[in-house]
Amino acid sequence: MNPRAIIIGYDLGVEVSQIAIGRGLEEPDSISITSSGNTVIPTVLCVRSDSKDWLFGEEAERFNNRGAGHFVDDLVNKVIRDESEIIYEIEYSASELLTRFVRKTLSAVRQKYVSDEIGKVVVTMRTLHPRVVEAVQQAIEETGIGRDKAEFQPYVMSFMYYAVCQRRDYWINDVGLFDYNENGLFYYQMSNNTRKGPPLAITTVTADLSDLMDAAMLENMQEARLQYSFRLVRDKVIQRQIISTIYVTGKGFEGTWPDEILKSMTAGRHVFKGSNLYAKGAAYLGQHKDDEQFADYLFLTEDMVRSTISIRMFKDNRVADYPLIFAGEPWREAKATTVGILDDTDEIYFTVYNAVRKESKYSIMNLKNLHRRENKTTRVAVKVTFLDRDTAVCTVSDLGFGQFFPCSYRVWEKIIAL
Repeated sequence: MNPRAIIIGYDLGVEVSQIAIGRGLEEPDSISITSSGNTVIPTVLCVRSDSKDWLFGEEAERFNNRGAGHFVDDLVNKVIRDESEIIYEIEYSASELLTRFVRKTLSAVRQKYVSDEIGKVVVTMRTLHPRVVEAVQQAIEETGIGRDKAEFQPYVMSFMYYAVCQRRDYWINDVGLFDYNENGLFYYQMSNNTRKGPPLAITTVTADLSDLMDAAMLENMQEARLQYSFRLVRDKVIQRQIISTIYVTGKGFEGTWPDEILKSMTAGRHVFKGSNLYAKGAAYLGQHKDDEQFADYLFLTEDMVRSTISIRMFKDNRVADYPLIFAGEPWREAKATTVGILDDTDEIYFTVYNAVRKESKYSIMNLKNLHRRENKTTRVAVKVTFLDRDTAVCTVSDLGFGQFFPCSYRVWEKIIAL
C-alpha cells in the first residue's frame, strides 16, 4: 500500500455517522463533507418531492423540515430488521437505502480528496450485522474503491486502537470509556499486561448500564437528577480502579451537564470528552494494524478466544506443537480440523497457551477402545470448536485407512476449559 495513501475511518452510527482521514503516521483528522463544515453526518436520506433527487445528511434533514421530500431515517436498523420502504410508489429494500447513503458519503470523500489514492476504508459500527456489512461492502464497491480495501470493526476494537495510539502514559494503567448513545449508557474498560512481556495482550470488558441510565432520561429528567444518576454510575464502575484515562462519548454527553462530574474525575487521571473517538480509532486501525510496532500487540475483545490451542504432531521431519486455534479469534467463528495418522499411540496431545496470563497447560485425550490395527494404519480427524469463549470441544473421529481398514465410526470428545 502506498504509504501516503489516505485511510478512511468511517463510523456508521444509527443516528449519526462520522468520517476521519489518516495518512502515513499522522494523527487522523475528522472531516466535513458538506458546506456547513459540520463533521457529524445524520444517517438519513430524503428524496426531493420536486426533482426526485436523493439527498443525505443535513441537507436531507432540511428538506424534511420543509416538508419537501420523502424522509428515511433509522437506516441501519431497517437493514437489521430487513424492512423495505416505498418512496413515491417505488419499493426499496433497506439494504438498497443504506448502500445509497454510504455511497453518497464516500463519493463526497473521493471528491474532497480527488488526487489522493485510497488505501483502505475501515468501517466501524456498534455491532457487525452481516446484512449491514454486505450493504456497506456493496457501496464501497460501487464507489470504485474495491471490496478488498474494506475492513470492518466493532466500536470496542476502534476504542482499543484509539487508546493505544495515544501517549503511552495515557494507557500505562487501565483506560475507561463511557458511551451514552441511543441505547443508553455503556462502559468499556481496557487493560493490558505490560509487566508480563510480549505479546502485549490488550483486553476489554463491557458493562451495559442502560438499565441505570437509558436514552429517555435525556429528555425526561432534569439536569440535576441526570447528574446525580451519573455520579452513582461512575462510582459503581470506577471506584477503587487504577485508571489512567477516561473518555466519554455519545450524544448523551452533549452539552454542559456532565462537565462538573468529569472535572471531579481528573484527580490522578486524564479525562476527555468528544464525539469522534470511533471514527479516529477506525482510521488508526487502518494505519497501524500491519505495522511492525503492533506486531507484538494482541487485541482481545470479550468474544475472542484468550488461548492458542496446538496439537502435537510429527510434521516436516520433526515433532512440534502445531496451532489449530489462535488467541484473538472470535469464539463463535473459531474452529479447526486436521487429519493425521496415529503412530504407536492412542492419545492426542494438546497444548493450551493463554496469551493473557502467559501460561501453558497440557491436555491429553485418550482414545479408549480404539480398534487395534497395525501401526500407522489409523487415520483420525481432529476438530476443535467452542461452547463459549473459555470452553473448547475437541472431537476425534476414526476415518479408517482406505480399503484396508474401514472406518469404525467411533468418535471421542473432550472438553477443555481454557
